[in-house]
Amino acid sequence: MISRLLRWFVKTLLVLLVLVAAGLTGFRIAAAFRETAAREELAPSAGRSVQTSSGAVFIREKGPPDGIPVVLFHGTAAWSELWWRTSDALAAAGFRVVALDLPPFGFSDRPGTYTRADQAARVNEVLGRLETPPAIVVGHSFGAGAATELVMRYPDRARALVLVDAALGLTVPPSDPPAIVKPKWIREVLVSLTITNPLATKFLLQSLIAKKERALPEYVEILQRPTRRTGSTPDIADWVYYFLGADRNALSADRAAYARMTKPAAILWGDKDSVTPLDQANDLKNLLPQAMLTVLPGIGHIPQIEDPAAFNDALLKALRKF
Repeated sequence: MISRLLRWFVKTLLVLLVLVAAGLTGFRIAAAFRETAAREELAPSAGRSVQTSSGAVFIREKGPPDGIPVVLFHGTAAWSELWWRTSDALAAAGFRVVALDLPPFGFSDRPGTYTRADQAARVNEVLGRLETPPAIVVGHSFGAGAATELVMRYPDRARALVLVDAALGLTVPPSDPPAIVKPKWIREVLVSLTITNPLATKFLLQSLIAKKERALPEYVEILQRPTRRTGSTPDIADWVYYFLGADRNALSADRAAYARMTKPAAILWGDKDSVTPLDQANDLKNLLPQAMLTVLPGIGHIPQIEDPAAFNDALLKALRKF
């Protein structure tokens, strides 16, 4: 009787494992069928690509050409369009706005190299080609790492640095990516379940923000649009390997490097941020004593969509001090 039950249990477990594997494989296959559009079909006509030595970077520009440049770095799985309300507000105030698509997201080329140093180098080339004077560099969430890296490695490019709910990893010990994600096919399955899965977009967005009702259809569509590009899932899977580990060679990952940064700085942070809690803002303020810290009440990890008016007002107040 016991051996019969054991055989039944083993067979049932195997069937369940096969069903789970088939379901996961189905998500990956579905992603391949979805991702068939060329960049030219999806990218906004108002933007343009700027060539660098590691491929083209897609940018959106607004505001007077002679205004003080403000360069906007987006966070994970976002792209330049998510800044559209902020870009409009800054341009109306006379700033020259340059919102970037950090590869592999948005409509930039996807070269496969995504360390903070890689991203900073390509943005440095973009600003060189645009011939901008020193810019106010604004980095949100995971994009704050590349933004800070730019300021640290290429200080002549920067007038000041603004960090918004920055995911810099400074309060946790450095770690390597988990061994389980080393095979690319596993990362592809994870990406097809999450970032490139249109069924998950709204849920993932709501998990990042305090004001759940602000996961509006317009923002969901913005986040989904570039994921229909050919090869999105395997390209983003390359990036995931960088995302899941510590960027040990980045200057911006070294707590001691912040004391050497002399550029003016500001920190804007939602007090309801559950992704990068407010304690991280206070820690960052200690590392950057010259920085102004503005706490945004009732707002979570993505203030530019949770309360655009309050965020834009706070950002403009900070920019006008530089």
